[in-house]
Amino acid sequence: MNPPILDFASFMLTYKENLKNLADSIKDVESQVDDNLQQALLKSSSLIKLNKDIKEIGLISEALADIPEDGNHLAKKKLLTSLRRKIFESQFLLIDEIKKSMLKAAEAMTDAGNGITLMSNFNRMIKAVDKFEEKVKSI
Repeated sequence: MNPPILDFASFMLTYKENLKNLADSIKDVESQVDDNLQQALLKSSSLIKLNKDIKEIGLISEALADIPEDGNHLAKKKLLTSLRRKIFESQFLLIDEIKKSMLKAAEAMTDAGNGITLMSNFNRMIKAVDKFEEKVKSI
């Protein structure tokens, strides 16, 4: 005996809706992974810049140390100015990274909440598929 077509149609609509929800969830996860990858690339480029600045600070310090105490005062003054400027630029870059990290932390809390919601949606999809499977088995 075949089940009534209306009963089967409602299960198919629920199944299609669940598949659509699954597809939407996959798109959300892909988007989040893309965002995380972009953030990682930005962070690594800032770390590379900071590393370069630290090496330049070291070189300027070495050059300053190599000038004799009674040596060229104008050269010392220029090196000290360059050293101070490079340290300031590095501090500014680091402050900017700290600010970005704090914003990302707030976003991460939001993302975690969204992830929990997505997990709930997956659980509902599993329950709907289980119910659909039960009905199909009973047919």
